[in-house]
Amino acid sequence: MTSPARQYLKHAHSLLETVERQLDAIERAADWFAQSILAGRVVHLFGAGHSRILVEEMWPRYGSFPGFNPIVELSLTFHNLVVGANGQRQAMFLENQSGLAERIVRNFELSSNDSALIVSSS
Repeated sequence: MTSPARQYLKHAHSLLETVERQLDAIERAADWFAQSILAGRVVHLFGAGHSRILVEEMWPRYGSFPGFNPIVELSLTFHNLVVGANGQRQAMFLENQSGLAERIVRNFELSSNDSALIVSSS
């Protein structure tokens, strides 16, 4: 029987192989992001639910690289104790509301020179 550590390493290796197969697309996206930043614009970041965690990790802070603009809508997090256990039902409800994205983005200055990274774990 394979040990859990070996199973973990095997799975981690397969994930790295998946990233390697997608390297051309990743590098192309990195070029788009660099072009936006060099043009004096930003890379907008968005993720709902648990996907927002990556967005929050890219939030600019002292010593970080500027040029990334996290778009975090707190009503889509589980931090609002409005309805249900830990706000989960509210977030799930809002994620399925047509037109919510337009309401969120109207609070941000968007340009055709910007780029975006939309994170989804589904």
